[in-house]
Amino acid sequence: MTRTTRRLLATTALCAVALAASPAWAGPTKFKIASIAPPSTPWAKLVKRIKKSFKRAIPADQLKIKTYLGGALGGEKDLVQRCLSGGLGMIGVTSGAIATVVPELNVLELPYLWKNEKQVDKALAGPLGDALKKALEKKGFVLYVWSENGFRHFATRDRFIHAPKDLKGLRMRAQPSYVHTSMYKAFGAAANPMPAPEVPGALSSGVVDGYDNSLLYAYATQWYNSIKYLTVSSHIYQPAVIVHCKKVYDKLPEDMRAKMLAQANKIEKAGRSMVRKGNRAALKNHAAAKVRVEKQKNRAAFKAKAKKVWAEFARKTPGGAELLKLAKAAAR
Repeated sequence: MTRTTRRLLATTALCAVALAASPAWAGPTKFKIASIAPPSTPWAKLVKRIKKSFKRAIPADQLKIKTYLGGALGGEKDLVQRCLSGGLGMIGVTSGAIATVVPELNVLELPYLWKNEKQVDKALAGPLGDALKKALEKKGFVLYVWSENGFRHFATRDRFIHAPKDLKGLRMRAQPSYVHTSMYKAFGAAANPMPAPEVPGALSSGVVDGYDNSLLYAYATQWYNSIKYLTVSSHIYQPAVIVHCKKVYDKLPEDMRAKMLAQANKIEKAGRSMVRKGNRAALKNHAAAKVRVEKQKNRAAFKAKAKKVWAEFARKTPGGAELLKLAKAAAR
């Protein structure tokens, strides 16, 4: 065997070892982002903006992104469970939905706690927001940005809701969260918890007499078509979260994660602005659709009864008393 032949054989052997030690090329990471946000809403636009931001920062041969909107993959609880199992890369859901897994987030939706958006912005940028971010990560979610559904208001077929007694006996659709069902119980209503996709049918068939939600969401989904009275109550402020699913996030290269986070602050501000503008427009749209609109009276009477829900949260949530203390301090 010649010297040249021996060298060729040695080189071939080394290449074979190197190939055996290297993982097979699997192509770009497939990354799914899902939300129940109806198409053409500010929430859907925010998801698309996130996708665009990621595509600009990360080459297509490294990351392939697909979005699912309008509940294409199920209701919010379905998305939360898919996220936990690693079946999705990122989800956008209300804080009430993710609170089924991270109960600490229920502090944000306590009825008649917040008076305005400024108070919540302060809370989320401070110690309360830090504590909730840690709670999310502990349960399998990595906070990307805070978004929002906005303030929720009561909508019914046959009356305004100006006193707790006005809700007595009404069958109200409730978000599947004990904070929401306990609120209705405190006010004397019959809470019927159900996922958002089921609500239009329940309203049209008379299974429920009304609902509460943000004006923008109710208008985008056309829930308002089944009611005649809108009480601008601002009784629950409902943030939303856009989170990375930790099982997927932890597998991403560190530089890819950094690129994803680069525009987060800018996207968060833009998202809040779009939703708040949309809620203001939706109020006018309700009135234009011949829905009767009045601002709620006697807020103090509702708040007094709602404090039962505050106490329930503090009692049944790990660290709940301290979280409530932080929230009340920010709401002053």
